[in-house]
Amino acid sequence: MTERVVNFERLRRMRCGSCRHEWRVTAEWLDRFNQAFEACPNCGTDCQGEDRPNFCAEPNDPSHDDSTVRRLHWYHSSTHETWPDKDFDPAKQLTDVTKQRMEAMGSQSGGVERWANRQKAKALHVGTYEAAIENMFRRMDDQGGSADRYFMYRVQLSPNCVIEPGVHQEPTDFVGDAHLSEVCAPGVNTLRYVNVHEDPSSISLAVDLNAIHAVQRISVPMRVEENDSWTLDATARLLDAVSQPPPPLQHWMRRGPSALMSEARKLEEEIAASLPLVLRERFSAGFGEAAFESNPNGFPRKLIGLARLVTDPRAVLDSLDTQQWHTV
Repeated sequence: MTERVVNFERLRRMRCGSCRHEWRVTAEWLDRFNQAFEACPNCGTDCQGEDRPNFCAEPNDPSHDDSTVRRLHWYHSSTHETWPDKDFDPAKQLTDVTKQRMEAMGSQSGGVERWANRQKAKALHVGTYEAAIENMFRRMDDQGGSADRYFMYRVQLSPNCVIEPGVHQEPTDFVGDAHLSEVCAPGVNTLRYVNVHEDPSSISLAVDLNAIHAVQRISVPMRVEENDSWTLDATARLLDAVSQPPPPLQHWMRRGPSALMSEARKLEEEIAASLPLVLRERFSAGFGEAAFESNPNGFPRKLIGLARLVTDPRAVLDSLDTQQWHTV
């Protein structure tokens, strides 16, 4: 199997939707582009145009080759300790009332079963190491999942997986689901697409369960030693903040954030500033004052552990190397 070099700061490839010009850009350029301060260098189309420039795959990306796709390691981050789960039953989470309503909505019986079968037929998504980490950061920030427990999976595809020719747009519908049977030729269980959200311009895969041969799993973030120097200093700062008086009342008789919360945000911002630009706004560890009382150094250790997923990917890959492969 083949491992790719991890690089969160590589150049991204863009294609203008208006003139089809392609070029590479930095994270700083993208930041300016999203504020309409940059545009296509060929025709001037900016982010406000209907045919705005967007990410496209590098023509020399090895994932264009089918045999290479099967040899590469792919990655997935999840809050599920068992992924992918062959015995997943989506109907199990439904209440009896919900099931009754679903049955009543259709003209035919079996509405719950049809819905469950469609849920089980949804494609799974795997991508580069960077894409898996960025996806986790996005969910922690956008979806309020900073308190969730996460797992990193290394994925080995089946040597017999059937790959749709070409590299496509992400085949998701308006709720983010993808069904390969609706966009691929019969028998295809693997589709390449350009990831425009995480590790932009990289190639990710939408796959059916039977395209995955085996996975390795570790819990993330990585464990940080209690005597880590930054952790000790950060914990001392938080403990000092606890002793500060509560903030004065502000307008409408509401108090501002506590000194403890303010200090936690400063620590988070300090760690975020050490990360690549594209990840800084997504970095959110979710400080909780109640949890701090029982585990004062838990938040600083979590900050360092999350950051090291980016700054020290070799440690993550080495940790995965120690895990057994579990056949799907």
